[in-house]
Amino acid sequence: MKKRLLLLAALLCLTASLSGCSSDTKEETTAAQTAQTAQTAETEQTASEAETVEESSETAAETETEAETRPQVVKEDYDPLQYVDLGEYKGIQVSRADIDVDDATLEDTLNSELAQYSYTQEVTDRPVQEGDTVNIDYTGTLNGEAFDGGSDEGASLTIGSGRFIDGFEDGLIGVAAGETVDLNLTFPEEYSPNPDLAGQAVVFEVTVNSITETVVPELTDEFAQEHSAYQTAEEFREGLRSVMRDQNKRTAVMDALMQQAQFQPMPENLIDYYESEMISQMEYQAAMYGMTYENLLAAYGMTEEEFLEMSAENVESNARQDVLLNAIIASEQMELTDEEFQAGAQELADSYGLTADDVISALGEDLLRENLLWNKAIDFVTQQAVETE
Repeated sequence: MKKRLLLLAALLCLTASLSGCSSDTKEETTAAQTAQTAQTAETEQTASEAETVEESSETAAETETEAETRPQVVKEDYDPLQYVDLGEYKGIQVSRADIDVDDATLEDTLNSELAQYSYTQEVTDRPVQEGDTVNIDYTGTLNGEAFDGGSDEGASLTIGSGRFIDGFEDGLIGVAAGETVDLNLTFPEEYSPNPDLAGQAVVFEVTVNSITETVVPELTDEFAQEHSAYQTAEEFREGLRSVMRDQNKRTAVMDALMQQAQFQPMPENLIDYYESEMISQMEYQAAMYGMTYENLLAAYGMTEEEFLEMSAENVESNARQDVLLNAIIASEQMELTDEEFQAGAQELADSYGLTADDVISALGEDLLRENLLWNKAIDFVTQQAVETE
């Protein structure tokens, strides 16, 4: 199940974000890597949060299994041409200003790409600094007595993460591995995890056992040769610009098609299907946090009805993209050859170090075939699009 969810996440560019995909990336960095985003959960600050995080991760697998029990809506066949008037979809005009990639945007994306190849290494020649991860033992005392939840051994903490109370992480900056420091701190005036500690002055005795840092590689000719088909850093950089520009063009074309198309009310089953997909994504997010779907909604202060109401615009948009692309496929009598299917499965598999059979088995042939055919339709209209000044 976990592998299947990861693969489904990789296919978001072909479903919920159809317009942002690019199939011509065999010699460039993958779109999945250049478009990754990070989500973080807002947590209450406490000196013992590391234990809470570890306990949550241990329950994630169990929660994920619970999420599997919800029945999934099966998408039914429909005639897309009954639900949309495409207009003239060949020769769509898009502005170069909307698709060109400026240097600042390129560098931001390049930095994100390089971060995918970051690695950690132990630090022995300097003290702790912002961004380091430290392994620590600590004991917290109030009026000379250790208090519950204030001690741990071998805890891992990234400086700057904000996981511990104010002053704890900053107090470790400048401390070398093997050194012990006393941190005189005060808990917040309002401290819900343990109200007895609210506003109390405490002392944490902290020993830094080791320090590690995250190293992001530089873009060099050697890096380009090792991680791509390019031979120089400049070729790598411009290749990435080309990939980003292609993605921008596909997005602009899809936006233009969606704006000019005249839609009828969407099939009820299609709306139900994409609502089900929204719920599945929320269930997956909940599992990553070691929570149930219902508890995550509650943490956001929402009922399921409110969540679906909030998601209604995205659901409608996904259904319309589904109809629009299938209408183009029907109008052009497009088909996906077995060779195209296998090549698409292999390309996705290569991005995640899997085999094509893994991808087909995890996603199902029908879903993968549909997504690859949609991608072919986007390629078709993008190739015929006209760039304007």
